[in-house]
Amino acid sequence: MIRIKTLSLPLISALVASTITTATAQVELQLNSEKTYRQSKKGIYFKGGTFKVRLDDGHVSTIGFCDDPNYYPPGRYINACSPGTSGFLSMGNLDNADVQRPYLVITELQDAIAIAPLYEDKIKLLAAPASGLPRPSGGFGDDSSAVYYNLHTTNVREYGITGYFLNRKYTKNQRDKFEREIVPGAYRYSFPRLNNPDMPAPITAVIYPMLEGKAKKNNRVSGFEFTKVNKNKWTDGYVELSYLKPNSYNWAGLTPNVVFANVDRLYFSLRALRNPAKPDSSDVFRDTSIFPAFTNSAGDNPRVLLSNPYVKSFITPPIIPSGTRAIAELELQRGFQTGGVTYDLSNRKFQIPVAVFDRYTEFVSLYLSKASKKNKGILEDPDKDGYNNLTEWILESEPSSAASIPAAPQPAPYQAVDIIGGPTPFGSYYGFNVDIKEGTVPKVTTTLQRSKDQGKTWENFVDGYYYANGSYTDLNDPPEETLTFPYLPVPGVDWQVQTVRTNIRGISRVQVQVRSMTHIDVNIDNYLDEDNWYYQPPGATGHIYRVKVTLPNKK
Repeated sequence: MIRIKTLSLPLISALVASTITTATAQVELQLNSEKTYRQSKKGIYFKGGTFKVRLDDGHVSTIGFCDDPNYYPPGRYINACSPGTSGFLSMGNLDNADVQRPYLVITELQDAIAIAPLYEDKIKLLAAPASGLPRPSGGFGDDSSAVYYNLHTTNVREYGITGYFLNRKYTKNQRDKFEREIVPGAYRYSFPRLNNPDMPAPITAVIYPMLEGKAKKNNRVSGFEFTKVNKNKWTDGYVELSYLKPNSYNWAGLTPNVVFANVDRLYFSLRALRNPAKPDSSDVFRDTSIFPAFTNSAGDNPRVLLSNPYVKSFITPPIIPSGTRAIAELELQRGFQTGGVTYDLSNRKFQIPVAVFDRYTEFVSLYLSKASKKNKGILEDPDKDGYNNLTEWILESEPSSAASIPAAPQPAPYQAVDIIGGPTPFGSYYGFNVDIKEGTVPKVTTTLQRSKDQGKTWENFVDGYYYANGSYTDLNDPPEETLTFPYLPVPGVDWQVQTVRTNIRGISRVQVQVRSMTHIDVNIDNYLDEDNWYYQPPGATGHIYRVKVTLPNKK
């Protein structure tokens, strides 16, 4: 067991203990050694990191969306803001509150009891383990605040909330420097004392050993690495995942000397890349995850908590669209109270780029394993249902069952809703969508087609504006009246067809969107009437649609 004595000044711990209970103590000194490693086909490299120090003395909790530029009394609103604004932010920032929206609905408040605010120049690192970190050293910033409370009474007073921070950043080329300067051990800081800033209030916090990315040191190789992801097949900087089968992730390096079961948590997630063209260097979106599937989670960090920090593998189900490119991330998060008011919140992120591919060979192994060699051919039709294996593969029907055929696109109304669940014309339409599958091996060509004679003849339904009289307008030069809202009636208008790239939770896909051209009757009182956004194109009720799949350079 690692034993490092925390030399916190008795003044701090005694003052905290005498003023408020341990459960609600608001003096905290947090140390955080944060590093990110990314694995490529060639090995693991350091992507960057930060050494963070955070001191908080005092605390205020508010109902954030109730922040307001003006005071309002209790009962003004019949919702969570009904208590009324009881606080006024006179200095600094608190979450979403600032001088522009200073009136607050306060739910909890504790002012500073030990450390003075606004004296960041007096903070010093006094002592640290043997390392290359300069000492004494400062560099802290101040984000203290002040709040007047309670505005509903005549007994209003000011509460000071002390906050200091230091972020020491290291670039991708500074792993050695990070490891020379920030090492396990005790770090002793001096802070300005409340009511007497010239008198130092020392606090000592501890950083414990933590897992690093695989590297060779002193002729010994150790650290974390992904040992096997699916079949370890790399393509264009990504490890291939299967669209049709579960995918396994295996890793090594999580050992008890650097991972502690009681204070460490291990998380798995698939993250969206900001720039998929650069899998080795692109950052990821932190508030959105592809797996688990969450978007804009209020600043949270969506991820899956594994059963213990010594787990060595994880399996994801085949639910992610083909063509998706992402970062598989294993995150080791520490939450270690190392003393009465001190915490080690260090963090490690281990990443590897992954991409989902839909291979015809896997389709054959799942659905045609018992078929003859001839019937496994991509252009064969073993079940004689009129659809070859290529079409059934891409459109996801079973090639060995004549009862399973690809579903044809069916126009229908789609009702969009607003943020409170009410119907809205904005985003509502009559039509359908066709997703174009990417990441296929071999590559394919997908074409949307329409028939006006019940399938006797077919025409390609490419991007453009279509009219019942047979005329066509390219989307690159649309008629002016289609670009304004409310739309003016366009005589004989039929469909608008447009190919777009959508992005939901970081999953990028190509989609052909077929929409009725909305006819707005500008003479009616309510132009938002549902008849105006659920428009069935005249003369199109008997038309049928299909998706044609071919190999490149073949009809």
